[in-house]
Amino acid sequence: MDEHDTKPEVVTTEAPALKTRRYTVGYIRDWKTHSKATSITLKGSWLDEAGFETGTPLKVRVMPGCLVLTAQEPLPPPPPEPEIMQTLRRVCKLSARKQRQVTELIEVISRPQK
Repeated sequence: MDEHDTKPEVVTTEAPALKTRRYTVGYIRDWKTHSKATSITLKGSWLDEAGFETGTPLKVRVMPGCLVLTAQEPLPPPPPEPEIMQTLRRVCKLSARKQRQVTELIEVISRPQK
């Protein structure tokens, strides 16, 4: 190789430090049947640091002796509820008598005009 030949530059990216956490598989009681259900509870600020903030959707891949948790992009927020649905929700909280009155009013309004 002469002095004009250049070696390709090698770029290395260090992998983030892997940290091991130790947990024990436990169980919880099913509130209806009181039977045991296997349970794992993960908690700690390290979850935020790893990209698992509160409300983050998870994908769980299950293999024999191995679980892989992957943070997913959050789902887009649902579209705003139409005003009519908000109003109907409030009507549902009214007394039965007032609900009948509203229903009668809607029937009168929705009748075809003569």
